Order: sequence, then structure tokens, then C-alpha cells
Amino acid sequence: MESKEYTLQTRLNTSKESSLFYKAFGLVVAGMMIDASDVYMSSAVNADMIAQHFATLNQGSFFLSDGFLGLFVGSIAAGFIGDLWGCKKAYQLNLLLFGIFTFLGAFSPNIYFLIFFRFIATCGLGAEIVTGYSLINEFAPVKTRGRWSGATAVIANLGAPLALLLATYFIPRYSWRAMFLFIGTAALILWIVSAISLSLHGGCSPKDDMMKLKK
Repeated sequence: MESKEYTLQTRLNTSKESSLFYKAFGLVVAGMMIDASDVYMSSAVNADMIAQHFATLNQGSFFLSDGFLGLFVGSIAAGFIGDLWGCKKAYQLNLLLFGIFTFLGAFSPNIYFLIFFRFIATCGLGAEIVTGYSLINEFAPVKTRGRWSGATAVIANLGAPLALLLATYFIPRYSWRAMFLFIGTAALILWIVSAISLSLHGGCSPKDDMMKLKK
């Protein structure tokens, strides 16, 4: 038994990046970059909503506050959801959640519907950030885990300038609704791709495979 546990620990410490890891890394950072774009588009969207009289200044402030409340709730819930269903299912659930409700936000008939949709979407957004880093730590080799976590943060934060570039293009031409439509659609497409890709591999990390050594 001791020998098996030693072998397990040794393999965990010496494991290297696999094709499955690179695929998981690509899916996770893509989801987190879309997540960041969704979060950071709020200020540009809010300014256009007020300019078009879709919302008053007070309502716009409530819209922004509502979004940050959702991020807070989602980040707290993420740990419980991940422990209950596993990181893979939590990642897909969060992606689907913010994808659907961001998409629905584009069709809001008034600011109150949008505030409701935004709260649900940002719960998914907040949870996605936590789950994304958990997945990277699950799949990444022990010796390079910090490096891959850092790379995840760098790529994910590219969502901020991306959101503003998209806003510069879409909002003057198609109004703020186009931002919700575009980012929501991107999240749903990634959800489909991730569901197919991870299901082909069973969503198992190298750590899961090595646990068989204990049996």
C-alpha cells in the first residue's frame, strides 16, 4: 500500500502537460476571457442605455450594483457547486448560465427585466472565475501549476480591452443590445464546444487517472 501511494505521489509530481491538458487550458481560458468581456462591458453598455433613455441615471447605477452583487454571490456559490458536482460540471453550468442570461438581456423590454437577467448572468460569471482556476489547478502538472495559473490570469484579463474594442464597434452601429447578443452567443458556442470536447475524454484529469493506482 505504501509503495502504491509513493508511486502515485511521484507520478503527480513528475507529470507533464498532455494533449488533454492543453485542450482543457484552451477551453478554460476562452471561457474566462468571455467572462471578463461580459463583466467589463457593463460600463459602456450602461452609458449607452442612459443616453438612449432606456434607463435613468439611478437605474443605471442599480444595474451596475446588481451586477457586482451577482459576481459576489456567484463566487461564494462556486465552491459549494464545485464540491457537489465537480469542477467539470460546474464549469459547464456556469458557462451555460451566463451565456443564456446575457443573451436574453439583449431582448429586455425594460430596465427591470435587464436588471433581473443581469443578476442571474453575473452569478454565473462570478462562479466561472473560481471554477476556471480550480480546473487549471486540477489539470496542470504540479511543478508548473503556478506558471499555468499566471498564464490563465493574463489571458483572461485580455477580456477587458476586448470588451471595450467590441463596444467601440457595436454600440455606435447597433446599440448596447448587440453587446449582450454577441457575448451571450459566444458563451453558448463555447459551451457546446466544451461539452463535446470534455465528454470525449470523460473530463478526467491526470490526477483522476492516477487514482487508479490506489486500487
